[in-house]
Amino acid sequence: MSTLVVSCLCLAGGAAALLAGPAHRVRSIGLSESGVPSRTPWWSRFSRDAAAEAAEWTALLRRLGALLQAGRSPAAAFEGAGTTGHGSARTGTGRHIGVLCASVAAATRLGLSVSTALTGAPAPELGHRPLERRAVATTAELALCWEVSERTGAPLAALLGGLADALEAELDAEAARGTALAGPRSTVRILTWLPVLGIGLGMLMGVDPLRTLLTTPWGLAVLVAGAVLTGLGRVWTRTLIARAEAVGAR
Repeated sequence: MSTLVVSCLCLAGGAAALLAGPAHRVRSIGLSESGVPSRTPWWSRFSRDAAAEAAEWTALLRRLGALLQAGRSPAAAFEGAGTTGHGSARTGTGRHIGVLCASVAAATRLGLSVSTALTGAPAPELGHRPLERRAVATTAELALCWEVSERTGAPLAALLGGLADALEAELDAEAARGTALAGPRSTVRILTWLPVLGIGLGMLMGVDPLRTLLTTPWGLAVLVAGAVLTGLGRVWTRTLIARAEAVGAR
């Protein structure tokens, strides 16, 4: 009876691991209603909300371009972009964008240039490093667009539109990379759990593989060798996936 219970538990654990997609194991850190960082369960967020929060920068750039093209001053454009069309203000990126626009608008009303105000903006604290890196990079690119326009007289609306298009293309490329690497990640998970499933199936068939593995010299040697090779295989595969992600991000 105990053998059957152990086998069922092994099979259930393996099935759960296989059914859970690799992307869903990631836990993201969000903001609660009070603004305090809170850890969000894996089944509710990361991939969808991370893409949505990154897309908020594209929306900001397009709103700024539209307001500037309509004749708004830089201060008024940032005020309008930070307060309108901001349906995701509860997210970390949304709040950071709102604070950033308000601070830039206030600085420009005091006589500072927009590029200087953007360059001196504080680093975001979004609770997730990829989102923070994107916020820093987009803010720097926005400041560069403004500096180029101030020095050369290039139309800001066109520069911001081009930056928004580039950001959208980058988001599409990230989504394509995630889709392409989902297969290798799933394969790693399947191969990792196959030995556990094999032990469970052996017990169901009336064989006692655990006794052989734990009480005989050959069994212990096979167990140690299998564990070492499995660990090396996971490390090697993760290294290959990380290199593929690095190459695709260039």
